[in-house]
Amino acid sequence: MTYIHPYDKRIEGFINNNISDRSDIKSVSNDLLAWFDNNIEYSRLNAPFFPLQRSDLDVLSMRSGTCGDYANLIVSVLLKLGYEAMYAYVHKDCYGDKQDHICAAVRDGEKWILIDATQLYRKWYGIHCPHQEYELIFPTAFEEMMKKEESYWINRAKQYGNELYAGLLYAPWIYERILKQTDTIIESIFYLMMIDEHRVTTVYAYYRIYTKDNGSIPMMSIISKGKRKYCFSVRRTNQIWDNEQ
Repeated sequence: MTYIHPYDKRIEGFINNNISDRSDIKSVSNDLLAWFDNNIEYSRLNAPFFPLQRSDLDVLSMRSGTCGDYANLIVSVLLKLGYEAMYAYVHKDCYGDKQDHICAAVRDGEKWILIDATQLYRKWYGIHCPHQEYELIFPTAFEEMMKKEESYWINRAKQYGNELYAGLLYAPWIYERILKQTDTIIESIFYLMMIDEHRVTTVYAYYRIYTKDNGSIPMMSIISKGKRKYCFSVRRTNQIWDNEQ
């Protein structure tokens, strides 16, 4: 497998250095999420044309990534520790927003619980993340699914004249800058970079405000060809990716 390497010495070293209690899934999860708090940023800027998925080892070396990359590392660690682990492909998150999101899942007794390292979810939930709609996928099936995605987007990128565009075409979310974080709120700017068939890039910068119970985007900036347009919400969003304000 190329996304996870649970038997690699670097994963074993990570566990030895960062997981204090391996016998309890809550302790393991807390240590994992604490490591993300202190070491990882949500970003593809250091390698924006990287393949669709960064592996567990890539996350350790780059100290950055996005949701699927985070899940690769968590699943790898859980498997190495002897837990049953899967991926959760999230279609509607804990806020009720439609998403194309990935996190990890682990069997805890008779049930599966979600472990989500993406900061927005990690801050208030992390373990037992209450996403509303998701499907569980075994690691081998997840890799097969994502390899098909890679093949599709590489073929799409060829139409743009450069296979390197595949990563951005599939995953245009490239960076999140945290503006403010307290016990009760996160304010951030979330950047997407889109490329059209003429290879013209457009950057979308969403100003996002989240609490434990809800989220909103009061303002969005669209930057393309040297022009910048600001869009302001005039009503409460029904879902976070609501461009019909």
